[in-house]
Amino acid sequence: MYKYIKDITGKKVAPEMSKEDYYKVIRFLMESTPETLEGLVKNKDGTPNKKTPVWVLNVVSAINADIRYGRTYTVDSLFDRVFGKPTQQIESEVNAQVTNNSMDLSALTTDELLQYNSLLEKIKAGNGTK
Repeated sequence: MYKYIKDITGKKVAPEMSKEDYYKVIRFLMESTPETLEGLVKNKDGTPNKKTPVWVLNVVSAINADIRYGRTYTVDSLFDRVFGKPTQQIESEVNAQVTNNSMDLSALTTDELLQYNSLLEKIKAGNGTK
């Protein structure tokens, strides 16, 4: 693929930006005004700005579409990419009555134990209604 790109474009495939550089550009785009973003897409005379990298044009286009339709998809996605997805810690009390009838259940997987427990509940419910 690299050779193909070089043959077509005459340019060697080599990254020009680090991961940190990408994050900085994304943060810049997210903090910019629509007027600033427009300058990346179009020149002052209204013609397309052919010097802006395609990935920047894609991000700006997605931001503009979100603004137009009142969505936050792009901002949410970019925030997750730059800052990491937020985590939500769940705390709960678990009360479990364990009876094993002398059976060793340690060989079962979590899913199998859940199925086993579900079957026991069904059996108990059925015994209580007869």
